[in-house]
Amino acid sequence: MKASLFLDTTIFFQGIESPQTATILEHALNMDYQIRTSISVLGEALAQMHEHSNAIDYITYLNQALDDWNVAIHFPNDYVRILCYQMGEVEIDSRMIREPTDRTHLAYAMAYASDYFLTSDKNLIRYRVPAVLENAGFFKPDTMPLEKFRDGILKKN
Repeated sequence: MKASLFLDTTIFFQGIESPQTATILEHALNMDYQIRTSISVLGEALAQMHEHSNAIDYITYLNQALDDWNVAIHFPNDYVRILCYQMGEVEIDSRMIREPTDRTHLAYAMAYASDYFLTSDKNLIRYRVPAVLENAGFFKPDTMPLEKFRDGILKKN
């Protein structure tokens, strides 16, 4: 495996809205990247898709994308628990105070040592992990929009 990509909820919605998203992720798969997400991302995506007027189409797309992209789904472990607690209690980055769901998604990516975290959320991209976590050996993956991953990482390989 070359490296791992963790997909945030927004990436699944981008896939519905733009076929180019699927093309980028298929290219990453062909280059031997592992695609990952978490049960928390899938729960959020499913809840949001369920509220959409085309809910059945959106949920069907999500299910198919998980298969097509061979997505590994991560479940809670002790590292996720510790990371969530620390990111919620220690040196909170003011951009993320009211974003426990986004911090949880990032905690999964960090707990499972993902190399890249793909999202369109600007606050998540700029979020600074508490120093106590970095000192304990946890690091934030390179966090960026899908297009930046395509142009800055995939095209260079």
